[in-house]
Amino acid sequence: MNSADPVQDPSRPIARPAGLDVEFVADDLYTLRAAVNAHAAEFGLAEAGLSRLLVVATELATNAIRHGGGAGRLRLWRADGAIYCQVSDAGSGIADPVRAGTELVPLSEHGGRGLWVVRQFTDGFDITDGRPGAIVTVKITI
Repeated sequence: MNSADPVQDPSRPIARPAGLDVEFVADDLYTLRAAVNAHAAEFGLAEAGLSRLLVVATELATNAIRHGGGAGRLRLWRADGAIYCQVSDAGSGIADPVRAGTELVPLSEHGGRGLWVVRQFTDGFDITDGRPGAIVTVKITI
């Protein structure tokens, strides 16, 4: 990834408006998935990438609801041959964003596998401090 990549430099302004920019709560997850599906398909994301994106968006939105105060914001856009998905929340943030999701949590433990799954399904991953909350930006190459 290069330094102009929003996953590596989340402060970089997005060249184009987000194709999808929506706030959500738990009751919105079905509608959110449908909106992500429609926008990503319109952006030209093939079936395999679309399936990965839906898992990623669902995991990130679920994390925002569970750990980020019960609500969040999802942005989705296409730039430079990739689809970017960004989820932010107003929770307490992620204690160790560099290591979050880098190791698979044993199945005997409750939870903790969502960010690991997200890392496996994406081509770029970044967590930044949202003050409050966290901002997770991922990239899936088209």
